[in-house]
Amino acid sequence: MKIAIIGAGPSGLTCCKSLLESGHDVTCYEAGEAVGGQWVINNSSGMSSAYDSLRTNTNRDMSRFSDFAFPDDYPEYPSHSEMAQWFAAYAKKFNLLPHIELANPVNRITYDNDQYYVESSRGTETFHSIVVASGNLWCPVYPAYPGTFTGQAIHAQDYQAPNNPCDLKGKKVLVVGLGNSGCEISVELSKLADVTVSARSGQNILPRVKPGQKGPPHPAEAVGQPFKFLPKTLRNKLFQWLMPKILRRMMKNLPDPEALGLPALPKTPFEKRSVVNDHFLGLIENDVIKVKPGISEFAEKKIRFVDGSQTEFDYIIYATGYRFAIPYLHSNLLGVDDPQDLELYQGIMHPTQPRLFVVGVVRALCSIWPLAEQQSIWIAKLLAEEFTAPNSDVVHQEAYPILKVPFAHCQFTADNLRKEANRPAK
Repeated sequence: MKIAIIGAGPSGLTCCKSLLESGHDVTCYEAGEAVGGQWVINNSSGMSSAYDSLRTNTNRDMSRFSDFAFPDDYPEYPSHSEMAQWFAAYAKKFNLLPHIELANPVNRITYDNDQYYVESSRGTETFHSIVVASGNLWCPVYPAYPGTFTGQAIHAQDYQAPNNPCDLKGKKVLVVGLGNSGCEISVELSKLADVTVSARSGQNILPRVKPGQKGPPHPAEAVGQPFKFLPKTLRNKLFQWLMPKILRRMMKNLPDPEALGLPALPKTPFEKRSVVNDHFLGLIENDVIKVKPGISEFAEKKIRFVDGSQTEFDYIIYATGYRFAIPYLHSNLLGVDDPQDLELYQGIMHPTQPRLFVVGVVRALCSIWPLAEQQSIWIAKLLAEEFTAPNSDVVHQEAYPILKVPFAHCQFTADNLRKEANRPAK
């Protein structure tokens, strides 16, 4: 069966491996000149959001693939360059490179006569199935405010170091956003610039799991007691009850964000992906990083905030996230005008295009890559007819908006995929 994978980042690589192991004919299209996606900081695709000091937020044990561990000499939280080397080694070990077309971006995918047509910079090919593995962290979001800012503004995607693409030493910098990138960039810049963070909403900020500490279970691990024998709905309810308690325990040794002037924490830990940072709150507590609420308007270099205060800044860094974009798939094929609204069965399979899949785009409380591995195994077994998906009515009924549901427990999600994939084909 001829299958196209779009993207040779972490999700695309593990999907390529799983499909090849199931005997499929696979072509993986990659816009950049190297595998590894976001973790290749100078990849020619221009889509990487990595910066020089970036490292993982989940440790080696949580981030590994089930059959490919990190080298023993890697740090607990590898850097972007170490991750890029690891993904390259993964592709080499499982002989994926002959199936990957590097520096060959996909321009458009169409569907006709029960075939998908992939138009790339090197021509058009036909395929039985399509796997979208181009990720959701490359199309930057820029907020709009009244007025004009006459300083310089960049997105976090453009930021690589305090002197690249602009020299921020000694400057007054406003970082807009309280996600992982915003906090990490703020911490780095606070060593040589006057940094303020603007946050519209609060965030759970957790420390990294220390060596020797037990972290969340790996998605490839079997579910243990007491969850193992519980039905799915009850298991999820118990998890939703436990998770806030676990987060409070993890946060107890860090300063209280609200006491430092940050917005109120999310009502539940399932509203937003938590930030992992050991230093951010302490720097606010020591007045090294200042805090402001959301922006109300610009007035040249002055920025006014919703609390009525105003401050002059030289630079803005928008750490305001990314939109899920699939520009090579027309809305007629996708079924929605905006991929943000995309609903998929099991968070993977399109309900009206059952040979169109998405891997690695999921709201999850874990490293995405090992969960993408389990999604890929599910796809490979489905296309090899080792199990049968439910009928179209059930698929439509159980499809859900992948970017709007509460965050999933990765181990439970992976367990559900394995159980379905291990059912005999009808």
